[in-house]
Amino acid sequence: MTFRLTQIDDLVRGQHYHLEEEDQCYFFGEYTARRGATHSATNQLIMNLKKGNDRRGRPEYHYKGQAIDGVARMINNSFGAGIANYTFVPVPPSKCRTDAAYDDRMTAVLRKVHELNPALDFRELVWQETSTVASHEAANNRPTVDAIMENYRLDEALMRGVKQNIIVFDDVLTAGCHFRAMKRFLLRYFPQANILGLFVARTAREADIANLFDLLN
Repeated sequence: MTFRLTQIDDLVRGQHYHLEEEDQCYFFGEYTARRGATHSATNQLIMNLKKGNDRRGRPEYHYKGQAIDGVARMINNSFGAGIANYTFVPVPPSKCRTDAAYDDRMTAVLRKVHELNPALDFRELVWQETSTVASHEAANNRPTVDAIMENYRLDEALMRGVKQNIIVFDDVLTAGCHFRAMKRFLLRYFPQANILGLFVARTAREADIANLFDLLN
């Protein structure tokens, strides 16, 4: 499968119900929820990327590194020299920095992109004060945008020189609440910024796909 940078448009925006019409978000592949790694290349990529620290030392853990390298190359190939026009900001993981389960996979991807293309400007501008339950484990009890924002803190030492175009980077776009929380939070400090979203994948549930076909027929 060839991953291709694609913009969220009106046909699928409703599947990510926290997104608003003016939000500009992009993704590389479609992840199908509640399906295993063998379901698609995107599912395999996301599941490898999300391997937790408890897998360290196991034979399969090296697939996480391969996933990080693969996503980094996708970003570099898609942006090329134009990457210099953006500041990339990773979405903080669900666990805070002092938590043993802390996983900085999004920052690890951006570090790798920077190795490939030193023109990349990336900053961990936003960090999370306390650990929370990961979104994919929260089921029907997902936190609100406001609750997510309340847990965010800004690293003011990294504010200087942030570019006009900020890309919020995360692994999977589901409801869009973390993107909305990041966008609203960053706009407090960079009110003139153009904030976009970049995701390795968007969640495309089978029910959503069926509804999309109904609309097209």
